Amino acid sequence: MTQSNMLLLVLAVCMSAAVYWDIRERRVPNKLVLSGLLIALAMQVWIAGAAGAWGFMAGALTGLAVLLPFNMLRLMGAGDVKLMAMAGGFAASAVGVLWMVLYTMLAGGLLAIAFAALGGRWSALKSNLFIMWKLGFSELDARGTGDEAKLQPAVRLPYAVAIAGGSLAYLIFGAP
Repeated sequence: MTQSNMLLLVLAVCMSAAVYWDIRERRVPNKLVLSGLLIALAMQVWIAGAAGAWGFMAGALTGLAVLLPFNMLRLMGAGDVKLMAMAGGFAASAVGVLWMVLYTMLAGGLLAIAFAALGGRWSALKSNLFIMWKLGFSELDARGTGDEAKLQPAVRLPYAVAIAGGSLAYLIFGAP
């Protein structure tokens, strides 16, 4: 088994556990994320030595930094942000994590459409898309409080599903 296949397999196991918890309890346990981070660090050091440790840090910090603003806007949970940091540790590259995030956002969009359509929240989703298009990002407020022009919650997604799909897609297919 190659080293990249081992990374892929271990990430798939970690992501499967995260998806299970997110679907079941709508949260990703910190112990799971911390375990995944430590495993990713150990694997990166085993594969590339000190350069692997630096790659791990670049990937993990990029994953954290890119999704943190979404958490601050209350559009994403903290567990999802930490899970992306864990996935970034497996990518061991800031550029790789950016591709992971792109794939994750695409998977998240498809997931949102599916949940909205199946859950009868299609009109709220369309309304939110219109507001974002018309008024811009200054109107983001996923809490649904305050100004009526603000976004209303359409669906609450188990976003670990999208993060798992996007992260694994990057490790399998790479960048286009």
